[in-house]
Amino acid sequence: MNNPSHHHHHHSLPNPVTGELQRGGWYSWVFWGIVAVFYLYEFFVRVTPNVILPQISTELSLDPGIVGSAMSTYLWVYAPTQLVVGWLFDRFGTKFLVSTAAVICGIGCILFAGAHSLGMASAARGFIGFGSAFAFVGAVYVATVWFPPARLALIAGMTTSVGMIGEVVGQYPMARLAATFDWRTVVFWSGIIGGGLGVLMFLVIPRRPSWFSKTVARHETDEIGLWHGIAKVLGNPQMWMIGFVSAVIYLPLSVLAALWGTSSLETLNNLDANKASLAISMLPIGWLIGCPIIGILSDRFKKRRPFLLLGCVGGGITMLILLIPNLSYGTLIVLLLVSGLATSSQAITFALAMEVNARRFRATSVAICNFLVMLMAAFLQVGIGWILNWRANEQLPASIPAVKAPSAQPMSSHVAHGIHDADSFASLTATDWQWALAMIPILFAVATVLCFFVRETHAVNTVDPAPAEPRSN
Repeated sequence: MNNPSHHHHHHSLPNPVTGELQRGGWYSWVFWGIVAVFYLYEFFVRVTPNVILPQISTELSLDPGIVGSAMSTYLWVYAPTQLVVGWLFDRFGTKFLVSTAAVICGIGCILFAGAHSLGMASAARGFIGFGSAFAFVGAVYVATVWFPPARLALIAGMTTSVGMIGEVVGQYPMARLAATFDWRTVVFWSGIIGGGLGVLMFLVIPRRPSWFSKTVARHETDEIGLWHGIAKVLGNPQMWMIGFVSAVIYLPLSVLAALWGTSSLETLNNLDANKASLAISMLPIGWLIGCPIIGILSDRFKKRRPFLLLGCVGGGITMLILLIPNLSYGTLIVLLLVSGLATSSQAITFALAMEVNARRFRATSVAICNFLVMLMAAFLQVGIGWILNWRANEQLPASIPAVKAPSAQPMSSHVAHGIHDADSFASLTATDWQWALAMIPILFAVATVLCFFVRETHAVNTVDPAPAEPRSN
């Protein structure tokens, strides 16, 4: 191939020689869009426990710490799977991976809908977590194949944005659906939808085009084993800093919106579940608006770091104010919206991650950044649950003896003990929630400092700057 770069952008019709579609046509949006819809769906199933937490605790008679741990199985499976996911996409492309993943997600939902024990519920969440692990990286990866690199932050931002729609639908609308039908029915049907999406993606997404391989020297990727690729990316200290900052900026979404937000607002601000879930959905709405805007600005000004600082400072301050009890509902709505807008800058950390690693590790670097994000989310989801348990157990009046059930007793016996039943949520005070959620602003302070150690990439790959597009030999 002598100089194919000039005619790639003029016509996006199939290449007369290979019959393959070229980059940048209208169908590029279709390929990205359908995987982005899978991400939307994955987000919906990720956050549904937030709304049905009380019903699940009652039906399976569990306390906050245990419910938190069971629901976080999703993340404990999702995070390590991220490590493999990036390498798989870099190696095999999108088509088969995302379609299979969606079907696995659907199976998980159907299992979850039928779960009548803690183990079954956890296992089902694990299934959902495994399938979901392919959605975000898949959407960003499809975009790196079908869109020019100049649009990196914008596409990462738009992908995150689409996920936010799933997050919004997973809050208030899910609460209404679960109230109208049984939560099991809703979860069952979401499983059927997942399977359908998988089939659709399989039919629509083409195999990875041969010209894409030319932009990334193929032999390099093939020789690089899974662990080598992961080690190469994790061996980069910048990755750890970017991942940490990314994880912290994401906390309002991963911890509040996905699990503890609704319950904490109910207690801190005396709201009913509907009002609380509506307020929490201001976070993802802020992201919906903010992600594409910050993506465009960051690509336009060729700056990444100032936007990270905005996320850290804005997120930290808003999360601190959120700990104040009895804020007015209006204040709460504005506060969470502003928090969402500020922290939506998290999306550009994925562009940064790709820019500090060699191009052949594109999907791997996005996935590893996502891995670090989800790992922190998992630790905090569980941590907050156990802080709440600890606080709840601290407060028991001395007059109730023997409430702490000996660990040898089976799960079901917890019901007999006041603190361990579903009312354990009700018994939590505002102070308990302040204790539990104080971790969030503290981590934001640490991330703000780390921002100053993250190198500015000026929106170009610092390791191997792009050759003429695509690579001319």
